[in-house]
Amino acid sequence: MKIIGPIAGIGSRLRPFTISKPKGFIRVAGKTVLDHILLKFSNTFERDTELILIVGYKKRHIIDHVKKKYANKFKLTFIKQKPRGYKDNVPYFWGLGEAVYLAHERFKKENYKSKEEDKRNGSLIFLSDMILLDEYSYLMYRYYESDIDGIITVMEIPKKDASSYGVVEINDNGTIKNLIEKPKEYVSNLAIAGIYAFSNTATNALFRHLKTYLDQRTEDSKEIYMTESLQDLVNDGYKIAAVKLKKGILDFGRPSEVLNGNRYLLEQQTIINGDSQNNNLKIERSFIKKPNYIGKNVSIINSLIGPYVSIGSKSVIENSILESCVIEEDVTLKNIITKNSIIGRNAIIENICKNNLIIGDKSIY
Repeated sequence: MKIIGPIAGIGSRLRPFTISKPKGFIRVAGKTVLDHILLKFSNTFERDTELILIVGYKKRHIIDHVKKKYANKFKLTFIKQKPRGYKDNVPYFWGLGEAVYLAHERFKKENYKSKEEDKRNGSLIFLSDMILLDEYSYLMYRYYESDIDGIITVMEIPKKDASSYGVVEINDNGTIKNLIEKPKEYVSNLAIAGIYAFSNTATNALFRHLKTYLDQRTEDSKEIYMTESLQDLVNDGYKIAAVKLKKGILDFGRPSEVLNGNRYLLEQQTIINGDSQNNNLKIERSFIKKPNYIGKNVSIINSLIGPYVSIGSKSVIENSILESCVIEEDVTLKNIITKNSIIGRNAIIENICKNNLIIGDKSIY
């Protein structure tokens, strides 16, 4: 099986943090979102599984980071998604549909002797701003042990929120009969949760349908999404099962979701780097309330930290009170009282008493 990760987009909903880094590089609970995802993959899939990343915005940042950390865990392939255009010198792209289609060159069309072999040579597609809470082994069991051609993860949502999601209608046996993108009228509370797995045959059929829509685009077309092509797969007769997630998924597409995700991950891991000597921590006249994460070479003086605070490496916190915050690397905070705030990398902030701060990288206040 090959893993496809579309990671070319700019993450506009995460501005200002994605001005200087890709959307999967927000740090929560001590790691980037992308690292949380890839570490789960490395614990589930065989070494040298091919990881195909579709890159675009900040591509050099992504390629260098992934090569450095995962070259010994995956067979790495990087494919560039060309910008559709630029707005204020920031690129924008043709969307998820084109990004996934660009991986087609890595999949051979073959007639396999068995359905199991067809599945083993298939694809798993993930999104770089979503962390699956269920184990991938659970999904792979459902994928391999059922008489299906693929799976799409879904999660139950409140009926009132269904119009904000892509949703699926299912048959009595759990296979999908319809996929609807943001329905105006209620049809289902099963929202698509962003993880897909398909046999090789179904993957190539998906590429074929995506190409049809890509070939029809004009300069005035909207982004190309996957929902229509997935419906085409179902209409072709492919059995695609809706797999309900037991634990759900963390979506880091918006700043508020970054804080919620950070809180959840800290609760699960109860992280605190308490080994001051090995991590070169300087903690004086301060109280640290768990759960939290404190990176290396951090200085905390005369402050109250936690709960639910992540502090990146080489940061300095003085005379401050922080709760439920994400503080990235190389940040200096002095005389700050705040809750539910995100402070970007290399920021220098002083003399503020305010909650819900959203401050980008390299800011000075």
